[in-house]
Amino acid sequence: MRTMQYCERHEMNNCADCAPRPPSGSAPTSEWSDWPAAAIIVHASGKAHLPGCGHIVPADIRPPVYGWVLTPSPGAWRRLAPSSPLRATRGNVERAAVSRCESCDATQ
Repeated sequence: MRTMQYCERHEMNNCADCAPRPPSGSAPTSEWSDWPAAAIIVHASGKAHLPGCGHIVPADIRPPVYGWVLTPSPGAWRRLAPSSPLRATRGNVERAAVSRCESCDATQ
């Protein structure tokens, strides 16, 4: 009998997006430990992500592709829309988020 593999990145069993990982003694968010939980990461596409998102790798988050806001104002995530963009304050400050990653949004 095969045991179900737990995907720490997507917090689900038998994740189709990730290869099985060996058990680790560290927290699932260890690769994100340098990011404040409230940060919002802005991709060149205008899509906003939260720390821990499975669509991005922390080591890849750097200008010119990404910008970010380490301490967004309360409610900034929910206000994100084309009519209410969130401009990056770090990294590539020309980036502005106009939509939310659906996977990240589901965690809120």
